[in-house]
Amino acid sequence: MLLKQDDARRPKEFGARMEHLLKFWGEKTLNDITTKTCDEYARQRSTPIQARRELEDLRSACRLAIADGITRHAVTISLPPKPKGRVRHLERDSMAKLIWAAYRKRGKFRGAPNKRKPTIHVARFLITAVYTGSRSSRVWQASFIKEKGRPYIDLESGVFYRSWEGEKLADNKRAPPIRLPGRLLAHMRRWHRNGAKYVVEYNGEAADPKRAFRNLVNDTLGETDAKGVVRHTLRHTAATWLMQAGADKWQTAGYLGMTLETLEGTYGHHHPDHQSDVGAAFTSGRAGRKKK
Repeated sequence: MLLKQDDARRPKEFGARMEHLLKFWGEKTLNDITTKTCDEYARQRSTPIQARRELEDLRSACRLAIADGITRHAVTISLPPKPKGRVRHLERDSMAKLIWAAYRKRGKFRGAPNKRKPTIHVARFLITAVYTGSRSSRVWQASFIKEKGRPYIDLESGVFYRSWEGEKLADNKRAPPIRLPGRLLAHMRRWHRNGAKYVVEYNGEAADPKRAFRNLVNDTLGETDAKGVVRHTLRHTAATWLMQAGADKWQTAGYLGMTLETLEGTYGHHHPDHQSDVGAAFTSGRAGRKKK
């Protein structure tokens, strides 16, 4: 497979996708890539999302082969329809419940609670993710001490460098530096004073809170309210709250690392000024009247 694995941000996931692709396409040629065979591949995968992501890799491989002069035979990869994005957000009371539950949970020794706080790293993840609207990996990998290949938080200047020097970013995965809100910066300075090296730290190491987050959400919100709540929900929450607060759209888009078009199309309806001129035209009676 003619893909540059060295450039993949998640090489293990990349390798797993390659195995699925090679199992189906390994003995085929470019002439075998048709709408029919692409549909066959999609049907034998677990979900349309998986099939689409893997066929996108196949498309990249074909384009790379053409760019490197290995072939001049251009093919069209037929992709399953793109699924509708999840844009659920949390209300402030639900967010508060999760944070307090993460702070208050105590460990147990022989069935009795002790002073250990096993989910304090999840509380810090929740606070940072909702305050910055950053993708989960940018949050839990971030360090208070500058390290190569890791997001960095400059506690002195109050700037969160969500990408590192030399990192290659996709156009739809922007991670520009942002100035941290004062309240969050105060929290972070306190965490670091108390010995934390990383924003999301467990046993002295940066830790992905995926499983602990899932358990906390299920235990705190209940089966019904927890449905559909994932770590990326916090990014949707940040964008929604900023729009509800009437924040400037241009600044918000830059802060979240998304295009203004995406912000307006996905979250703009939460803004108090959204289509306000239209409503005012009907309310005032101007709608339907010709200007003299």
